[in-house]
Amino acid sequence: MGHSLSDETANNLGVIAAILIRCFIITVGAMIFTWAVWLMLGDVIYDIHSQMYEITRREFDLYFLYTMTGLKALNILFFGIPFVAIKWYIRGKR
Repeated sequence: MGHSLSDETANNLGVIAAILIRCFIITVGAMIFTWAVWLMLGDVIYDIHSQMYEITRREFDLYFLYTMTGLKALNILFFGIPFVAIKWYIRGKR
């Protein structure tokens, strides 16, 4: 259990960690963009959706906020935590 990582294994894990952090950053950027569009064009977006579905403005806003909260949780779960775990593992094995 006290063995160190080979350079190849450490490099492979480093590549995976780099991909995960990029995915995390891209997802955060997409959520910020979506939030900004919703903030600036929320009334227009609501008008479009309210013509298609019977939905109140409050329901529309809550749906958006719940969706963003779910995306944040999934982003942390699938990209953030694995990134931290890989970096922590690499640091502990060197």
